[in-house]
Amino acid sequence: MAIQATLHIFALILEKFSSHKSASLNELKVFLEAHDLGKSERSLARYIEQMRHEFGLDIVYDASLKGYVFKRSNDFEVTLFLNFVQLTQTAGIAMEGKKQMDALRHLVQFDNNLRLQGTEHLKTLLVAIQNKRYASFKHTNYHTDKTTNYRFKPILLKQYQYRWYVVGELENGEYRTFGCDRIADLNVEAKTFVAKNTKEVRKKFEQVIGLNYSDGEMKKVRLQLTPLQAKYLKAAPIHASQYVESETEESVIFVLNLIPNYELVQKILQMSSQAKVLSPASLKADVKKHLKETLALYQK
Repeated sequence: MAIQATLHIFALILEKFSSHKSASLNELKVFLEAHDLGKSERSLARYIEQMRHEFGLDIVYDASLKGYVFKRSNDFEVTLFLNFVQLTQTAGIAMEGKKQMDALRHLVQFDNNLRLQGTEHLKTLLVAIQNKRYASFKHTNYHTDKTTNYRFKPILLKQYQYRWYVVGELENGEYRTFGCDRIADLNVEAKTFVAKNTKEVRKKFEQVIGLNYSDGEMKKVRLQLTPLQAKYLKAAPIHASQYVESETEESVIFVLNLIPNYELVQKILQMSSQAKVLSPASLKADVKKHLKETLALYQK
């Protein structure tokens, strides 16, 4: 098997360990089959040996758990390995072991936040969305650490800031967004549902930046940027509706047609003194409020 195909299997095995304390060879086999990769348990045992000896990934068998455990102090090893897999696949660089990875490590720096989050559930959720099937799962809230059982109609998968989210309708009719990396015990039922307002939900997310949508009105947002900051915004637009209204040597005026939300305010604040809200007045006031609160922290 080509090394890149093997590395892909290694990455999937690590994804399994990222959300489960342990995994048997059979569980790993079922997980890979869900990704259209049928492998025997004997082959998987060989892959684990390669991961341990060639890449220094400490995966050992735990008899008390009747499965393999990935021993690590934090997620750095997983993130580093997955980033190198992505790099070698994109750049066509050979990486056949830890020695090559260590050599490249001195030549490349990765963003530690750039990691796969919740990808193991994507295929299952996508099938549920396509076939309009109910899904149930456990979800852990980051703020409270509380785990809650949910059952809902999955409608949309959305990627935002290196994470995957699933949007759906709860049984009480409320629409909610869940981080896929915080989902466990995902189960897709045989029972199907009748989709209602799915186009409207998708449209709502198209009209905002990020995950926080509301029933607010669409606004024509006008931002005045310095020519330097404008180059960054042109290279990496913050919304699909963005366009340049006018441009001079002193400033560039951008227009965005969307529903203002928290993520938009954060994007504007990140540009600091390089950006000014011209309209609407409500957004301008909101940004000013945040700036005043920030300044107050330094005046105490």
